Amino acid sequence: MDVLVLGGTNFVGRHIVRALLDERHRVTVLNRGTNPVWGARVTQLVADRTDPASMSAAVRAVFDAVVDVSGTEPRHIESTAPLLRSLGVPRYVFISSGAVYDSTTTALPFPEDAPTPGDVIWGTYGTAKADCERLLRHYDFSELVMLRPPYVYGPGNNEQREQFLWARMLAARPVLVPGDGTTRIQFCPVAHLAETVVTAVAGKVPAGVYNVGEPAAYSFDDYVVALAGAAGVRRATVIHVEDRTIAAREYFPFRDYNFILDTSAGRRAGIPAPVGLATGLAETFAWFRANTDLPYEPTARESALLASLGTSDR
Repeated sequence: MDVLVLGGTNFVGRHIVRALLDERHRVTVLNRGTNPVWGARVTQLVADRTDPASMSAAVRAVFDAVVDVSGTEPRHIESTAPLLRSLGVPRYVFISSGAVYDSTTTALPFPEDAPTPGDVIWGTYGTAKADCERLLRHYDFSELVMLRPPYVYGPGNNEQREQFLWARMLAARPVLVPGDGTTRIQFCPVAHLAETVVTAVAGKVPAGVYNVGEPAAYSFDDYVVALAGAAGVRRATVIHVEDRTIAAREYFPFRDYNFILDTSAGRRAGIPAPVGLATGLAETFAWFRANTDLPYEPTARESALLASLGTSDR
């Protein structure tokens, strides 16, 4: 198949492109050209999704399917979807987010049919993703699949999450955890997200909206234990930060709210099961250990908190 990937040169996009190539699809990526395209088998189109004219100039061929990794604002959809629809693209796979749900009004785990105003804890990100979804429905693609993952992790992650905490453990520094450590969150291995996209591109997932990720949820404290196990650290020192007026993201890689999705609809639709967190983190740690130094660089808030507790950040 001829597949157009919108984005394709960062963390999630790279895994998706690689998975598509593994299935012998012909892959074209469209982005602003700020990151190099890797691999001779990938064709690149350069355009700015905020500029409809540049999109029209760049996209002229007909594709069997489109995978949208970079659509994060309504204007990205408005400049792209009408053009692709006019070219006769039937199959559109959109990478959305579990941030479209509202944790203040929806019980856990969030099901796909819950309201999607976007959670204010994500700022404008969740509301913008929800707006993108609504616009895509308006353009009436015959085979529209929208995937909503929770936190995505894996080799090459460009978000400071698992590697942020590994850096502290390997430097024998304390890990600061919000509250009492019982906040529960959920994960999606990037390889699982890529595999789900490939399955949808092949037409093996019915049109619709699917939460995608590991069914299990983990407390912050359980997550730290899993990270330590993957890194071969016997025991990580955890300090709970009880002052919840301090934004968790100033010293911890996740927002302090329960973030759990119901993934059962995807399993019923034939989406393959992901690996468990322990396996996924072991693979991820091996990649980071081989490719980075995992440097410990405390945040300003982290240094201040440790100092207030009489603990040096060095």
